[in-house]
Amino acid sequence: MARPRSPREKTAEVAKRDVEEMIDSLQKELEHLRQEGAERAREAGRGAALVGTAGALGLVSVGALASLPLLALRRVMPGWAIALLVAGGSGVGAAVLGRAGATRLAAIAPDSLQRELKRAVEDVADIAS
Repeated sequence: MARPRSPREKTAEVAKRDVEEMIDSLQKELEHLRQEGAERAREAGRGAALVGTAGALGLVSVGALASLPLLALRRVMPGWAIALLVAGGSGVGAAVLGRAGATRLAAIAPDSLQRELKRAVEDVADIAS
């Protein structure tokens, strides 16, 4: 014959269930934060690649400017004009890629990560109350 449960046991059971729900909620939120961190790391890699590409194009721009006589098109236009054209195009490309890379890197800055962590803690607190 099962003995009747006391009010303390019922309260303890409800508290245990609430704690288990809170733990489950925290585990889900932590997993979400892990996934978000991994995504931010991927974005950082992409942004760094764009910045690196911008640096390479910047070197092409400087190289083109330093070597004015590009002989392949010399018959069509003067060498200095060809060099300035290549340098200008490379410079514009470097500026566009550099800005895109910097924007991606800024999106994963620690400040935004801190805001997201604070938001997650507030969400868990709302669930718990």
